Amino acid sequence: MPIIQTSYRTSHIWKDAHFSTIYPSTLRKVTGIEYDRERLELWDGDFLDLDWSKAGKPTKKVKTKKKAVAAVEEQRNIQPSKSLAILSHGFLGNTTRPYLLGGVKAFNSIGWDVLAWNHRGLSGEKNRLERMTIHGGSDELEAVVNHALVKGIYEEIVLVGYSKGANIALKYAGEKGEGISDKIKKVVAISCPTDLQGSIVAMGKAGFYAERFKVKLLKFLKNRWELIDSQIFKEFEKYKYLEDFTNNYIAPLHGMKDAEEYYEQCAAMPYVDKIRVPSFILNAKNDPVLSESCAMLDLAKHSDYIFSEYPNYGGHCGFYLSNSEGLYYGDKRMLEFVEGKIVV
Repeated sequence: MPIIQTSYRTSHIWKDAHFSTIYPSTLRKVTGIEYDRERLELWDGDFLDLDWSKAGKPTKKVKTKKKAVAAVEEQRNIQPSKSLAILSHGFLGNTTRPYLLGGVKAFNSIGWDVLAWNHRGLSGEKNRLERMTIHGGSDELEAVVNHALVKGIYEEIVLVGYSKGANIALKYAGEKGEGISDKIKKVVAISCPTDLQGSIVAMGKAGFYAERFKVKLLKFLKNRWELIDSQIFKEFEKYKYLEDFTNNYIAPLHGMKDAEEYYEQCAAMPYVDKIRVPSFILNAKNDPVLSESCAMLDLAKHSDYIFSEYPNYGGHCGFYLSNSEGLYYGDKRMLEFVEGKIVV
């Protein structure tokens, strides 16, 4: 049964849920990533900004002592990769977040191209429409996936998501079920709130992380004030909790009655049992943002497709690991799963 025995071990301050969450989010440095940006036009007149990180594989090294110039040119000849990882970031993040850059570096290190997409309004440029990328935004991920498929380059694609992006990836795979493209081989979900209602309860209505997300959301909305009705915008200052924004603004904006309906419709949980590609969930028991139900342990015990690892420590999108490569446990575990090296 696909419950994965964890190999994650840590000590001292890294056992603290808050330190192991906040340090990687604010102080982790990932270097060596260069993006090429592409704009994807959407069906509703808006757009998504896609950031590509290519990692071609060198051809055979020159072994003979031919002319120096010819040898240099031969070594510079790069074959395009036929493997692609599509990475989805978390709530109010973007493609420059340390956890996501770690994933980019990990996949590039094994010769995979990476397509990391920015949710609406988070690429550094304001979007055209008021609509946001919600927790259930599988339609936007589908647009990104289809864009990659149309290129006709890639023989294998893996979907990777972090937090909100992980929920989107699992929901997309579940909605597609047996109809998912045969190019999509696996899904990886790190620190995934599959049970959104459970996650809200775990954070607490007035908890530290709920407050932190509320402040970030208010800042985001203020930065796009011209897209929002002035009367609605004035109400934002009255909202005391994160849930107030979801209940009174975000849910109605996207055709849902209230926060309860938002959590119900956007959560990946109802769709996970319909997934028909191997999918890996890595959540930590001490994650201050997620409930135990988010790890989908009961489903994984009886599933041929859902693999769940639930270490005691790691925080939220943390999983710190000291090594010379600059990769954390989540980065390494993700590659092991993709390459079929994890033993159940």
